[in-house]
Amino acid sequence: MKTEVKILHSSCCATGSPIKAHIEKVAENNNINVDIEEFSELKDTMVYGTMTFPSIVVNGKVYDYKKYWTEEKLLSIL
Repeated sequence: MKTEVKILHSSCCATGSPIKAHIEKVAENNNINVDIEEFSELKDTMVYGTMTFPSIVVNGKVYDYKKYWTEEKLLSIL
């Protein structure tokens, strides 16, 4: 089963790619299959009701990436 991950960031920030690489690394190290998409357009990110960026959406639930950036915390939601 794939874990669906969406990365939400504002278009002015270049934080998307490092976050994607970090999530991929944590998932790979723990044998978790992830499907990652990135969104930076306001119309796409507002669908999730957050104004906190960067955020990640894991299987439909929104998380503040700044609170879940450590491998341990990220692993707990993947």
